[in-house]
Amino acid sequence: MIRILGISGLLLAAAAFVGCATEDRTAANLAEAQALLEDSREAARKRDFVRALSFCTMAVKIHPDYAEAWYERGRMHTQLRLDPSAEGDVRIHEQQALDDFSMALKKNPMYGDAFFNRAMLLCSRAQYKPAAEDLLNAGRFKPRDPDAHLYLGRLYETKFEERVPLAMDHYEKYADLGGTDSEAREKARLWKDLKKQSASPQVPPPAPTKPATAEDEKKAAELHGKALELLEKNNRAEAAKILEDLLGTYGNTKYVQEKSQGLKVLLGTLKKKDTPK
Repeated sequence: MIRILGISGLLLAAAAFVGCATEDRTAANLAEAQALLEDSREAARKRDFVRALSFCTMAVKIHPDYAEAWYERGRMHTQLRLDPSAEGDVRIHEQQALDDFSMALKKNPMYGDAFFNRAMLLCSRAQYKPAAEDLLNAGRFKPRDPDAHLYLGRLYETKFEERVPLAMDHYEKYADLGGTDSEAREKARLWKDLKKQSASPQVPPPAPTKPATAEDEKKAAELHGKALELLEKNNRAEAAKILEDLLGTYGNTKYVQEKSQGLKVLLGTLKKKDTPK
C-alpha cells in the first residue's frame, strides 16, 4: 500500500509539473506573438504590407488562439487587396481577410473591430444583410464608437428602403456619439425635428376628398421607385421633385403613409442647399 501511494504521489507531481510547463509555454508563446504583432504594425506604418503580413502569419502559428493576431492578419490582407501595386489576385486577399476576421471572432466573439471590418468586406460583395448584422454587433461590442452607426445608417437608407426610419435612428446615435460626418449629422437633426413635430399636439389634417384607389397605390410605388433610381444616379434635384409629388399627391395612400416619416426626412435633406453631395 505504501508503495502504491508513493507511485500515485509521483504521478500527481509529474502531472503538476507538466501543467506548469504548459502554462509557461503558453505565456511565452503569447509574448512572442505580441512582439511579432508590434513588428507587423511597424512594417505597416512603413507601408510594407507584405512583410507585415508575414509577421502576423508567424504570430498565428505560434499562438493560434490569439484573436488579435488573426484580426491584424485580416487587416494586412485588406491593405494588400486595396494596394494597386501589390502582387497577386486581390480576390484571394479579400477571401483571406474574411476568413481571418471570422477566425478572430471565433477566438473572441465580442471583437467589435473584427465585426466592423468583416462588414465592410461583406458590403463590397453586396452581401448587405450579413453586413448589417455584423455592424449591429460592432455597435453592441464597441458602444462608444460612432462609425458602426454611420455605416448602418447608410446601408439601411440605400439598400433597405423599408428601414429608412431605422437609418435615421442610427444617424442620430452617430451624431450623439460625436460623429463628424456633416451629411449624417444633418439627417440626424432633421430626424429629431420631425420626431418633435410628431410628438407635438397638432390639428388633424382634413380627411381626403376621396379614398386612395388601387391605381393610386400603384402610382405611389412607381414614383417612389423612380426617386430611388434618381438617387442612385445622384440626381438629387429631380428626386426631390418626385418626392414632393409623392407626398403631396399621394399622401392619402397606404403606401406613402407607411413610409411618410422616412420620406419627409429624405426630402428635407435633399432640399437643403448646403447638403454635401
